Parts: sequence; C-alpha cells; structure tokens
Amino acid sequence: MISSELIFGVAFFLQCAIGIVGNSLLLVLYVCIAFIKPQEKKPIDLILAHLTVANMATLFTRGIPEIMFCFGMRNVLNDLGCKVVFYIYRISRGFSVCTTSLLSMFQAIIISPNNSVWARIKVKAHKYILHCFLFFCVTNALIYIRIIEHNEAIKNDNISRYKYISHIFGVRPLNETKATAAFLFGMTVHDFIYHLLMALSSTHMVLLLYRHSKQVQHIYSNSNSTRSFPEIKATQTILLLVSFFVLFYWINNCCTLYVAYSVENKVEVETIGAFFGGCYPALSPLLLIGSDNRIGKLHFIPGKEKRLHKDFMNALVNY
Repeated sequence: MISSELIFGVAFFLQCAIGIVGNSLLLVLYVCIAFIKPQEKKPIDLILAHLTVANMATLFTRGIPEIMFCFGMRNVLNDLGCKVVFYIYRISRGFSVCTTSLLSMFQAIIISPNNSVWARIKVKAHKYILHCFLFFCVTNALIYIRIIEHNEAIKNDNISRYKYISHIFGVRPLNETKATAAFLFGMTVHDFIYHLLMALSSTHMVLLLYRHSKQVQHIYSNSNSTRSFPEIKATQTILLLVSFFVLFYWINNCCTLYVAYSVENKVEVETIGAFFGGCYPALSPLLLIGSDNRIGKLHFIPGKEKRLHKDFMNALVNY
C-alpha cells in the first residue's frame, strides 16, 4: 500500500517542478523583453519579475525540504539550517503578500480614467516601484526576525515541547513578553493592511470593469466582434491572480492555526496546509504566461534563421 509520505512527496515534487520551471520561464521572459524588445516592456513587468523571485524562494524553502523528508532524507538540516530556511520562507511569503497587493493597486491606478483623482499618481506610479520593494524587504526582515529565536530542527525526543510543528522544524512556545506581543501585533497588522489594500483595489477594478462594459456594450451589441482590450484582459488576469492568492493563503493559514492550537500535534494537517501554501507560487506563473500575448512575438533568431524558424513552426502547426 502506498504511504501518505510518498503521496505527499510526489505532490510536492510536481508542485515544485511546475512552479520553479514556470517562474523561471516567466523571469527569463521579462529579462528578454527588457533587453531584446524594450518597446514591449511595461512598468508592471518589474512587479511581476519580483513576484516570480518571491515565488521561487517560497518553493525552494518550503517545498524542497518537504520533498527531502517524504523521500527519506531525515535530519538533513541542523538548528542553524532550519532557522535560515524558515526565516527566508517567512520573508518570501510576506514579500509575496506585499507584491501581490502592490500589483493589484498598481493595475487599479493604471486603468483609472484620466479625469479621476488617480490621474496625477498614474504618471509617477512606476517611479516608486523600487522604493516599495526596498520597504517590503526591510519591513518583512524586521517583522520575522523573531522567528529565528524560537525555531529549531525537529528531534524525536522533544516533539511535545513545540507549539507548532512540521516535518522539518518546530517552533517553541513564545514567551509572554513585550517583544513577543510586538511581533504578533506587527505580523497581524502587516497582513491585515495588505489584504485590505488588495480588497479595496480589487473592488475598484471590478467597478471600473463593470462601468466600462456598460459604456461599450452598445457599440458591439449589433455586431459579432469579440475584440478584447489589452487593459481589460490584464485587469481580469490580475483579479484572478489576487483571488487565487487569497484562497490559498487563507487555506494555509487555517491549517496553520489548527495545528498551532490543537491539543495534538497533527503534522499531516500542516503538510496539507504547506501544499496549499505552495499552490499560488506554482500556479500563478502559468496564469501569467497564458495571458501574456507578448510571448508569441519574441523571436531570438535573427535574419534568415528567423524566417526558417517561422516556416518550421508553421509546418509543425499544419502537420
């Protein structure tokens, strides 16, 4: 009979393989567009490129250790290794929250009418993207530095002493001190603010899309046109991306809270939560690649070789 560990191992392996390959291809795409076809570059590409980096960091620091454990590689990481891996995981996860929120806010500003209150911000918004990333890195690094003190590698003889436990690491109960209260308060406020901004910007985009559909409905009501505006398609993609993020984020959080406050340490529930936590980093690049029509316009073969390559691809399609 197939064990649950083997099933989890295969699931995490497929998730990491799809996510790492997808995010790598997406990152290469943005780099190629920036250097080979700069006229196709969009300001939002910088946000998406940083999101792919955060996604890969999340998959490497959470998915890979789970794969190693499920396939029998136990006690690979010592206390220092667990502290570093879990700290990077928490920073990348927090950075993903911030970047997804920034993505939704940026798109909401971009599609706002020129006569709206966001018109002045729209012109200068792309200039502050790097400043936002620096702010995200510093705040997440400071908020989650408390994790290092209470995180350590799992040992078979001390499982009961942990407040939160996974296959790889355990988190000791936090002391009732002002530093602990500040850590919990900062982590809660951090997630609340960025989820609130996500909700507000997403609502704003939905209202703009609804208003736009009403305005153009009479234009295409008597025709069979299926024209799709690039801004509308990009906005719909980002709304779907935000929906995926919120769904998987809260499934992961519910599993984490259940494990942390249950009487028994149920590692299987935490593993399921970790898998759902990796679904967004794994699936988001597939959604972005499928919705980006610039991929088909990229040709890296110049001159005659480019024409031969195009003929070869057309022959494959006709075949």
